[in-house]
Amino acid sequence: MPEQSVCHTNALGRRSFLAFGAETALLGLLAILTAPVSVKAVQIAPEDPRLKTGRVTVPNYAGGLQCYSARPAAQSGALGSVLVMHDILGLTPHFEDVARRFALEGFAALAPDYASRYGGTPPDPDPAREIVGMATWPQMIADTNAALAWLRGQDHANGKLAAVGFGLGGSALGRAVMRLSDMTAAVLLYGRVPPVEHVRDIKTPLLLIYAGEDPVVNADVPGFVDALHAAGQHPDIVTYSGARHGFDDDTQGVHYAPEAAKLAWARTVEFIRPLIG
Repeated sequence: MPEQSVCHTNALGRRSFLAFGAETALLGLLAILTAPVSVKAVQIAPEDPRLKTGRVTVPNYAGGLQCYSARPAAQSGALGSVLVMHDILGLTPHFEDVARRFALEGFAALAPDYASRYGGTPPDPDPAREIVGMATWPQMIADTNAALAWLRGQDHANGKLAAVGFGLGGSALGRAVMRLSDMTAAVLLYGRVPPVEHVRDIKTPLLLIYAGEDPVVNADVPGFVDALHAAGQHPDIVTYSGARHGFDDDTQGVHYAPEAAKLAWARTVEFIRPLIG
């Protein structure tokens, strides 16, 4: 699956983004129809001896924010921290697995459950969508701030913080990054764009990752990119042709695109490592 990227350039404006989508539409459809699907339960076992994992409750003035934490079992020196922001399905085993993947890359990872104030993420998808969807943007931003503060206060932390948001989490991160100034890096995977009138307030380096076959999200991306450029922000932007919304989630068979997922993971780690250590 080809990777289309534009890094630190003004080239990806409204016209070029839409042109790219038109040019790759047929290729994307063919990729969806022919791509192999490989679904995995987990990539990194919860009891992997290379890691220290556990559940923590972060104070958030709303009964506590339930989180899953993971970091290397053996470390030398302080660690950069990564906040993993889940999608509309909530804090599923998949996102706990994502936290463990970051831990194996040498980071301290924390995955909050943004449905905590409503009793936590239900195990079944339909109730999960309903309960997770009850969280408002202000609540998610406040919980993100609480989680970042917790990460920053850990003895093993080096003080540098990255946040990686997926779907709903990416949408929330786009809004949080306009208000929270202590993030060192932010990666938004197929999140809906934030209000463009406040884009000028974003100071954090951004990596924007999109699926080529995601018309609901992609329709607003050119305006978002134009606003970022006008504000002096030049984010890294990657679009995977043929991929659908949620393409990186290896528990979602019909949407999972293994090659795009592999490329997106490598690009995410490559982006945040030099920024947070």
